[in-house]
Amino acid sequence: MDRWVDPDEADPAQWRGRGPYDDLRRGAETVSVLERALRTSLPYQHEVDIHHDDDVAEQFQSSEYEHARVIYNSGVDANRRIKLLTRGVLWGGGETHQRFQAQYRRPPPPAESVPFGEYTVWSRYQYGTIERTDDGLTFTESDETPDESLRELDWGALFDPVQERLAELELVRNPTFGKYRLEELDEWEAYRTRFQYDPGAFAVGP
Repeated sequence: MDRWVDPDEADPAQWRGRGPYDDLRRGAETVSVLERALRTSLPYQHEVDIHHDDDVAEQFQSSEYEHARVIYNSGVDANRRIKLLTRGVLWGGGETHQRFQAQYRRPPPPAESVPFGEYTVWSRYQYGTIERTDDGLTFTESDETPDESLRELDWGALFDPVQERLAELELVRNPTFGKYRLEELDEWEAYRTRFQYDPGAFAVGP
């Protein structure tokens, strides 16, 4: 049995500093997404812990899940190797609760693979029961053996939240080529908009 404790909600006043809009930059004052990617040095690594509760079934390609709690550990090493490690739980709706881990990789240059092509994906998941209390989430595994696989998956087959984090890493790894490939896929504007005011993306803020 594993215990996953939710952190307490932070006091909003601690986030505001002198005032809620004192340091907010607008329009031409912001740093462009491409420039932020260009200014992010290697090795690059960061981790976020997200509770998804909007469009979970659609984002995680499931028929009924309503909640996902996922830790995303993203990185590009000094040799420009991409690695994204995810671990979390899915629950809610009529689906059997699930705990999972997955790792997404793309080798360093001179690899023949191009950005947003194929990724090597190792995954492991296990079904069980999740209980939510005031102290957090508790996962109790079932008697079933965990399922494990290693596959090559196309960009279009990946979950939307995974695509978003890989898009950031591809832009850090090779900003101009990554932008060019997103333009080829007609996805640059969508990701540029997502990252534009996201202070958690890249090592340089908006």
